[in-house]
Amino acid sequence: MIKMLVCDFDGTLDGGSSHGVNQLSDYLADQTDIRFIIATGRTLPSIRVGLASNNYPKPHSIISDVGTRIHHNHSQLPDHIWHNQLEASWNKSKVELALASLNFMGERLENHQGDYKITFEGKLSEPQQTLIGLSLKSHGLDVHLTYSHDWYLDITPKGVNKATAIRHLLQQHDLSVEEVCVAGDSANDTSMLTIEGVNSILVANHYPEVAHLSDRENVYTSTATHAAGVLEGLKYWQKRASVNKHL
Repeated sequence: MIKMLVCDFDGTLDGGSSHGVNQLSDYLADQTDIRFIIATGRTLPSIRVGLASNNYPKPHSIISDVGTRIHHNHSQLPDHIWHNQLEASWNKSKVELALASLNFMGERLENHQGDYKITFEGKLSEPQQTLIGLSLKSHGLDVHLTYSHDWYLDITPKGVNKATAIRHLLQQHDLSVEEVCVAGDSANDTSMLTIEGVNSILVANHYPEVAHLSDRENVYTSTATHAAGVLEGLKYWQKRASVNKHL
């Protein structure tokens, strides 16, 4: 039985028709056993604005800043346990120092930065990405790098991403990965789409950077885009779960 749906926002829920959003919202309103979770690269203020722009389902929790922040309930209370864990493993000023000599890092817009995340915007070649990793390593830093949309580079504490944040929620709610659906469209969703045993949804409008994930047994690739594709995938995995239960 599916008890949690975790969705990326930009390109997964957002960007399609309002009709698809309304269908998904109505469906989840009837599925009271399913916890709806947002997992986004956006900061919390940014995702609040995004969720207010349409009839999106109200999330039980919001994973923001590529997994580095978690807030619960509609009042969006911070998950202090999660944030305290990250505080102990993150040295923002040391990361900044390690990258200061690299002149190709791109823009660092203030409204895209987080307490435990540094985001650069701009196209990076593979050799440039390698140089970034080497520079961080030479400064004794062990961090997590996520390059997505061929434009955004997110730097977060080592081992911290959307997947690890989801695992934290599973422990809180005593759920197994088999009871969870995750939906995404780009590289910063890869960590959660490839959680072993999870039921993944790749919406039809996904980026080429994640097209190879369609070959995985745990990934359903929707024929519909955006929110309509999420609903299509959710129904698929619910049907599979129902069949398996009766085997």
